[in-house]
Amino acid sequence: MKRTATLLVAALALTACTSSEPSSTPERQPDVKSLVAAVTKAVDEKAAYHFTIAPPTAGGVTAPANGSVRLTGNGDASIEATTTRAVQTGGKAEELRYVSTTQDAAFVKLPPVFGLQAAKPWMKLQRADTDEFTNTLLGFHDVIYQQAVFTTYHLPVIGAGGELRLTTQVADRTHYSILVDYRKAYDTLTDEALRNEVKLALDQNVSSAVAEIELDTSGLPTLIRFSTQFQNAMIVDETRFSDWGGNIQITDPPSNEISPRI
Repeated sequence: MKRTATLLVAALALTACTSSEPSSTPERQPDVKSLVAAVTKAVDEKAAYHFTIAPPTAGGVTAPANGSVRLTGNGDASIEATTTRAVQTGGKAEELRYVSTTQDAAFVKLPPVFGLQAAKPWMKLQRADTDEFTNTLLGFHDVIYQQAVFTTYHLPVIGAGGELRLTTQVADRTHYSILVDYRKAYDTLTDEALRNEVKLALDQNVSSAVAEIELDTSGLPTLIRFSTQFQNAMIVDETRFSDWGGNIQITDPPSNEISPRI
């Protein structure tokens, strides 16, 4: 994604269930490498889920959201998400709905404040465009994408810079606490987009974060939480996951409901 390099700074400026009854709790993973590999395998086998992003603990550009994801292979995903946030300076919170099935574009369903025809509330946002309207609305989308499609950012960064600190069992959930060293992640990662993302944290004098991953009895995430000390605030980003392996279909909106660019 062209704009993913902006997401970590945006976050810092703020910043299962469908499986049949398992016979036992999965084996606890002894280290971060094993944990990331096990979670990746379990997620790839299910390939679809719902997510809920909690309200941020501080100000900034993130916002609560919920929706669905379908992994489509080769690191790609389709996502639909609904978020409520202010879209005008000083304006009230408005509902935005996003659908994206490719990496080069996303559709957004705009609220009436934008003045579109009631029968055509959708607009296509293309990454080739660089105007402020596109940058802003795709930025909102990309912050959600990064948190919801955790296999594209959170897991690789944890795998590259994480050290397992604590494993606990609470009822039928296994909870892993991991210290993520951003300098180590930056030096270890080979993907340039991810390295640029981590560098933004380092440039803000953020050297580490605490990641928490909670797994259900099938080894699937029910919770991923990142806690980051930024200046005088503790920024907590939390996303919950459910309905793994459900029959989730994500499609672009009908063409007759899409307005031309304004």
